Amino acid sequence: MKSERALPPLLAVALVVTGALYLGLCREGPGFGELLQWIGCWFGASPPAADVAFVFADIRLPRLLVAAFGGAALAAAGAVMQATFRNPLASPDLVGTAAGAAFGGALAIVLDLAALSLLVVPLSSLAGASAVTALVFVLARAHGRFAISTLLLAGIALNTLVGALTSFVVTFTFDNYTASSRVLFWLMGGLEARTWEHAGITAVGFVLFTALLAGRVRELDLLTLHDDSAHSLGVDAPRARRWLVWCACGLTATTVANTGGIALLGLVVPHLARLLVGPLHARLLPTSALLGALLLVGSDLACRLAPPDANLRLGVVTTLLGAPYFLFLLARHRRGEEA
Repeated sequence: MKSERALPPLLAVALVVTGALYLGLCREGPGFGELLQWIGCWFGASPPAADVAFVFADIRLPRLLVAAFGGAALAAAGAVMQATFRNPLASPDLVGTAAGAAFGGALAIVLDLAALSLLVVPLSSLAGASAVTALVFVLARAHGRFAISTLLLAGIALNTLVGALTSFVVTFTFDNYTASSRVLFWLMGGLEARTWEHAGITAVGFVLFTALLAGRVRELDLLTLHDDSAHSLGVDAPRARRWLVWCACGLTATTVANTGGIALLGLVVPHLARLLVGPLHARLLPTSALLGALLLVGSDLACRLAPPDANLRLGVVTTLLGAPYFLFLLARHRRGEEA
């Protein structure tokens, strides 16, 4: 019990240390010495050169904040979805939110709307995610209620349809190398050229939707039971599920709109957090959020430090980290069956 309580503070310290490494480590440009000088100017020391301050304040710090808040949001959304659907394989993109974001962002790039402003792609992604999520709820509604099975079927159907539409949109860029590479790179996830506006969208989305979740931790715990059991304990399961899924979709939409496709993080991190602190969501949600932030910041640091010609994408790194964990779970499950 003491170790479970001590884990979130330890993860927070690890996140701060990783954030410092993120700001100071680089292939080229300002390093730790300049970082200390930049931090010192906040306390009255002489400021660094203007270009050094620009690198830290307007390039690396916004990118760090997008990674931290985005990873926390996806992990928290995954924990909510797994509890809401009572399915350990549920993920933040289950009801089409991530697919809608991908379609909106790809469409903005193909139509060359991204040239208008850096915010066009994330705002288009946010609009696509919101539209697809709303459509899933409309399709899943039957007799004024939402059943898990109909919500899942509607989500799978819209995921497939919107994924096909995204692929269709991408085909229009095959004769334009610049456009096609931008679309494919965005779909694979990445945090290049993130600004304070991107960081603001991601941070506000995380703070807003986690604040809405904070008062519903008990409902998340009860939804892991059967709906009848939850009802007997005073929880309207369909209504609570609808609210919680919308919160998870909000966390996903405001993140994917700024990061592109980030695979497996929202699926793997809640599993790992559950092994560390147990199933109670009062501990599971903050632990998942901190682990998700730590994982995404570390993954993006690996992308930044990789050789430029490697073109290492953030979504690829999270997949390489997440897939072995599920192989480990499979091996452990098989050993249990053999025993």
